[in-house]
Amino acid sequence: MESVVSIILMIFAGMFNAAMDVLKVRFNKSIFKDWKGQQWINPSLSWTNKWKPVTKFGDLIMSTVLVWVTDMWHFIKMLMLACISLAIVFYQPLFGIWDAFIMYFAFTATFELFFSKIFVKS
Repeated sequence: MESVVSIILMIFAGMFNAAMDVLKVRFNKSIFKDWKGQQWINPSLSWTNKWKPVTKFGDLIMSTVLVWVTDMWHFIKMLMLACISLAIVFYQPLFGIWDAFIMYFAFTATFELFFSKIFVKS
C-alpha cells in the first residue's frame, strides 16, 4: 500500500513540476494567465513580493525560509519537493530496480500531460 502512496505522490510531483515550468516558460498561453491575484501568480510581477519587507531581517526571512509564501512558483515548488520527500518516506519495494522506472514514468508522464495539454490553452 505504501508503494501506491509513493507513486501517487510522484504523480502529484510531476503535476507540480509542470505547473512550475508553465508559469516560467508558457505563462501567456497558460490557464493561470486569467486567474485572479496576478501579483502572486504572474512570475513577471510576483518576483518583487519577496523584497517587500522594510527590514533586512524581513528580506532575509522572505527570501529564504518563507520564500514559498511569496509567489505561486515557489509555493508549487514547495509542494513538489514535499511530494518527493513523502514518496521517499512511504516507499516500500515492489519490483526491485523496476520501481525506479515506475516512479520515473509516473513523474514524467504526468509532467508531459499537464505541461503540454492541461495547463495550457489551446
